[in-house]
Amino acid sequence: MSIVSENYLIKMLQGMRGLRSMRSFLYACCVVIVFGLAPAFVQDTIRAEVSDPALDAAVPTPATTPPPSRVARLSFVSGAIDFRSTGQTSWADAAVNQPIIAGEAARTGGKARGEIEIGANTIDLSSNTEVETTRLDDQILQLALSRGRIGFRLRQLGGETAEIDFPRGVVWLRGPGRYDIDAGTDEQPSRITVFGGAAQVVGNGAEARVETGQTAVLTSANPVAVSIESTKSDDFVDWCRDRDYDENRLAAPYYVSPHMTGIAELDAAGTWKTNSEYGPVWVPTDSEWAPYRFGRWSWMTPWGWTWIDDQPWAFALSHYGRWALIHDHWAWVPGSFVAHPLFMPAAVAFLGTAGVGLSSEDGATVAWFPLAPNEAYWPIYTRDLDYVRSLNSGDVRDVAAIRMQADDEPPLELFRTDFANRRLATVVPRSVFVSGRPIAPARVTLPEQRLQNAPVLMASPRIAPPSPQLVARVVLPAAKPAAMRVAVRVSGKGGPKIIHVAWVRPHGREQTVRVRGAHLHVPSYAGQAHGRQLAVVRAAHNPHGAVGKAARR
Repeated sequence: MSIVSENYLIKMLQGMRGLRSMRSFLYACCVVIVFGLAPAFVQDTIRAEVSDPALDAAVPTPATTPPPSRVARLSFVSGAIDFRSTGQTSWADAAVNQPIIAGEAARTGGKARGEIEIGANTIDLSSNTEVETTRLDDQILQLALSRGRIGFRLRQLGGETAEIDFPRGVVWLRGPGRYDIDAGTDEQPSRITVFGGAAQVVGNGAEARVETGQTAVLTSANPVAVSIESTKSDDFVDWCRDRDYDENRLAAPYYVSPHMTGIAELDAAGTWKTNSEYGPVWVPTDSEWAPYRFGRWSWMTPWGWTWIDDQPWAFALSHYGRWALIHDHWAWVPGSFVAHPLFMPAAVAFLGTAGVGLSSEDGATVAWFPLAPNEAYWPIYTRDLDYVRSLNSGDVRDVAAIRMQADDEPPLELFRTDFANRRLATVVPRSVFVSGRPIAPARVTLPEQRLQNAPVLMASPRIAPPSPQLVARVVLPAAKPAAMRVAVRVSGKGGPKIIHVAWVRPHGREQTVRVRGAHLHVPSYAGQAHGRQLAVVRAAHNPHGAVGKAARR
């Protein structure tokens, strides 16, 4: 609810001191407006905004250590594949382009197969397989194969270590090549096959080096016995070979680092070109496709809201580089070469008010747009300045100019940037955003001027995920709802003055705990309001009848 210009209202009331009947009529009108709009305002606000603790929960806790520097992805899904997040015991359905970090796991069903991609390396999953990424950084790639079988195509190793733990021991991959690791069972032996490269196998009381064309067979458990056999092919080996590719025939590695996950499929889905302003750019073949539009948002630790694109070739495009509109076509700009690029949950900025989004005729919406070259990405999940600079390396010309304020917040001038892609923002209802539903079918249109004037939120809308424990923190008894005391007041030279107080009991609606008007608050960096002023009514539930804050300008 709003009251236009509180000063104007005060002057009206002061000018009518002799007209008590008119003043009473004004009071009655205010109360009618409050009674008529408060229930709907309460309901819409509770849906569109969380309370202060929930708003805090919408911001990932800044890590005391740098966030993951390296990320894998689920690059292929056939059949039922589940995913388990770090620190969780429950499993959820997995989808293509699911980011995977250390501590996360994937498992396949009885007739399922999948593939995990880590930079240029691929790990094929057979049926009834469970594998966890126990460590994933620039020094060590460590997996735990608790059951099942994987095919490992190691294309690059460099100075890092590739290790796979399985129930009977551990295997270290000594060089690029094709490997097959079968965990075995209590009754069946474990098998480590080298189709190309070399491996070192260590079990309880046994050790062996496995060369190309050999299979190490591990039996028993205490101690483990190892024997060497010749390699044999089967259906899974053939499937892995069919999915393999020759990286020397790809154009992408000539423009970006092979440590960037998701580049192998770019050549088949678009064209590399050289632009006079941006250098190498990649243009999608599908002219109808647009970045951060055909997919969904998902809340993931430690980043918060993370983009999951529908297209298997769009992983790198969503988490690295920047986007530019060239001759009315979207072009991905990977920037200057960075040997070990850092993962971003989405290279975007949001529009609107923190915790709420943008208001529209149809309710609350969430809007975002791709960052353009030389526009800094500012994460909310870390305050490590060196990490922030590394995150923007290659995409921002002078990363040394990126700085923090004394309160560890980004500088205000960052929000005043003339963002190149702001007017091309994608907008959807807030309910679609938080529920992880497909974005493209739910798009809504807002006036371009509305998008141009909206405040900018860096990296995150600061909206909490749809978790009951984050939003519904108070459980009220299923009893007759207590009345709410609603006060309307204005401020003058003599301080706040309540002009009317009334009791209202909600009917036919869920009981309201608290209403806040933060979604009408304009961030300080947006400048001071001019002209029409806005008064926000607050209705505070209190069974004892105490009056909380009733209104504020």
